[in-house]
Amino acid sequence: MSSLRIALVLSGGAARGLAHIGVLEALEHEGIAPCCLVGSSMGGLIGALSAAGRTPGEIASIARHFRFPWWFVPGAIVSWDSIFPSAAEALEGLEFDALPRQLLLAAVDVEQGCQVVLSAGAVLPATRATCAVPGVLAPVRLGGRWLIDGGVMNMLPVDVASLAAADLVIGVRARSNTARRMPALDWRLTSWLARLGRVLPNPATAKVSFEILVRAAEIALDQSATLAASMVWPDLMIDVDVGNVGVRDFDRLDEAVRAGRVAAERALPKLERLLATTEATVPGAWASAALELDPVCGMVTHPARARASSSHLARTYYFCSTTCREAFERDPAGYLAAPSAECADRNS
Repeated sequence: MSSLRIALVLSGGAARGLAHIGVLEALEHEGIAPCCLVGSSMGGLIGALSAAGRTPGEIASIARHFRFPWWFVPGAIVSWDSIFPSAAEALEGLEFDALPRQLLLAAVDVEQGCQVVLSAGAVLPATRATCAVPGVLAPVRLGGRWLIDGGVMNMLPVDVASLAAADLVIGVRARSNTARRMPALDWRLTSWLARLGRVLPNPATAKVSFEILVRAAEIALDQSATLAASMVWPDLMIDVDVGNVGVRDFDRLDEAVRAGRVAAERALPKLERLLATTEATVPGAWASAALELDPVCGMVTHPARARASSSHLARTYYFCSTTCREAFERDPAGYLAAPSAECADRNS
């Protein structure tokens, strides 16, 4: 077993995030145990269960009870516990400080419009917050903030792993490379109902609209994860192609888990080389260095991992990319006055 501190970063993606269970299975089989789990949205939920000491097999058993309600229509708000009842039971009463592994969850302050990193207090409300999908689940009031799904801003929170003082960061991105059919658009009545919906909204037009909204969310999630990965690339990226598994397809657990396991097994040779060649940092070296926030995008940055830096008024600022640095240099005062320059913090 490696002595390196490994942080595992799990992407969001709703039911697609079930693929993370397969990745955990493959790593466990090789005796690779991350010291820290970092996640947004569904990745945060799977990460929380793993950080709580649940084995991949136990997490899969818990996930078999996840269900998206068939009756949902736009405008309805669903209880988090009704979708994830088994997870609520498994995480009830747990505190971050008492977890066997470190856990960092990304959420978004819906009023300030900035990232919040949850790493203290009760685990269950923090997990509800990172999974609070807008328009489906209600925002969560926590630490004086109204919080929503972390994937809104940071689908793959590799930057947050800086808080874990890790020697090696592994990112897991669950996405689809498969075109997804939209049966609702092929209905013979769709065109007529669409015209009717302009005058009189009805359940049929609501269903079509919702199917399009879901597909738009899937596209946005894939693009967001790709953008996050390109901005703050981990030491190793495990890309999981979940095929045509959709964001609501919790009943396709086995397919998603299999996809995650296969992707992780393919990445194992590269991971083993990294483990063999990466020298462990001096204990406390990462933790002793002050973390920074990219004042443009709000991402957490570590001076040693930052892609770029710039000085302004005798202070050095660190950035996730040269693009953010260039934007900052065009208007430093404007970015330093923005909420994102102050808001991406730990929540107590």
